Amino acid sequence: MKHIIFDCDGVLIDTEIVAAEVTVDWLSSEKVNISVEEFIIQHTGKTFTNIINQLKAEGHLKASLKTEAIVPLLDEQIKAKVRPILGISNLLTQVSIPKSVVSNSAAHYVTEALEKIEASHHFENRVFSAEMVAQAKPSPLVYLLAIDRIQIPREEIIVVEDSFTGVQAALAAGLTTIGFLGGSHIQPGHGEKLKQLGVFDLAHSHEELARKVKLMIKQ
Repeated sequence: MKHIIFDCDGVLIDTEIVAAEVTVDWLSSEKVNISVEEFIIQHTGKTFTNIINQLKAEGHLKASLKTEAIVPLLDEQIKAKVRPILGISNLLTQVSIPKSVVSNSAAHYVTEALEKIEASHHFENRVFSAEMVAQAKPSPLVYLLAIDRIQIPREEIIVVEDSFTGVQAALAAGLTTIGFLGGSHIQPGHGEKLKQLGVFDLAHSHEELARKVKLMIKQ
């Protein structure tokens, strides 16, 4: 293995739980009742645009709501609360192969998050966002873009994803994928569901992930 691709939210930064809390609060103000746990199960890994448009299409939100105006407001609230997942700094230092980020979040959001957790130098501007392609995850397009840009054969790439949506995208792109279970949003049984999707392995922390990745690099 010669390259590792990380998802951002829920893998590098512990924002999925924050995103769920912020969005559930906003949905409540729009008379949509959903718990944080239900939101995590139903929507983790999706873009805010897709979530809002889906809820509008299902009749839960007013069709007149301006999705493009709401998304930046949610992003700003979440960015203010961003924090690294425990152990990520050590992992990025210990794993010596080149690294990229592939995310459904906006590129500027990912870039600012990496700067906030002092991890930008590990990725050398290799940030690939769903806004760069026609369809977000679970479509594989953003992963296919990354493969094309980094010019590494897909069989030499490891992906780390935490969500069903992200795992589906990575696997559809033909990439070896590890399911990461170290985020605070992970629910019981999530790992088994990722295994059913076809992940190569699971990691419950960045310490465990570092051990497994280093073994894969040596093989």
